[in-house]
Amino acid sequence: MKKVACLLYPNFSLYEIAPLTSTLVLNFGRKIDFIASTKETIYSEDGLPCHANKTLEEVNIEEYDCILCPGTIDFTSALRDERLIRFLAGLDGKPIKIAAISSAPLLLAKAGLLENTLYTGGIWQNFIDYFDFLSGENFRPLPVCEDGNIITGTGFTVNAFSRQVITSLGLIEDATMYFKESDDYSAEDFIFELSDEEFEEFKATFEKDPN
Repeated sequence: MKKVACLLYPNFSLYEIAPLTSTLVLNFGRKIDFIASTKETIYSEDGLPCHANKTLEEVNIEEYDCILCPGTIDFTSALRDERLIRFLAGLDGKPIKIAAISSAPLLLAKAGLLENTLYTGGIWQNFIDYFDFLSGENFRPLPVCEDGNIITGTGFTVNAFSRQVITSLGLIEDATMYFKESDDYSAEDFIFELSDEEFEEFKATFEKDPN
């Protein structure tokens, strides 16, 4: 089974990727590598210190079927990171899903990946005229947009974006019940119970002598 790679760069947004990454691991058994230009400390937009487990130079792209690009409250550093942009440009024509949310489509555009691709994102419209690499013609005002191997989404529609990714990866045909809240809960919705088999497995693991 191929892995998923998640890019890290300064001020990246945790909440935009955490529902997706946790579901990929816990529900579908996918391995995620966190990759970056450096193994030095990278701080998320809420100040959590993180470290990549691989640099971009260490990545063998053949091991992955998806690259995740989180948004960032301040994309300046990532946009000016030549190693990062070169890495993304190198994905052009590769049989791999590229999923970018919020401001991250800016990075794809800088790398030349959106020249002939429809996209959306949490991008100020002012940027379309300001950055010559950003196409206004290809922009779509949608919660999520998939065109070819590229999936883009807005930060506040993270659930729709996450559903699109797991569906596009062929992990499930209908992701309707994933990442979804209801306006009308019953008491039974908050009662959780393991099966007898699962509970016995838990007890056997928990009661093992730690020594």
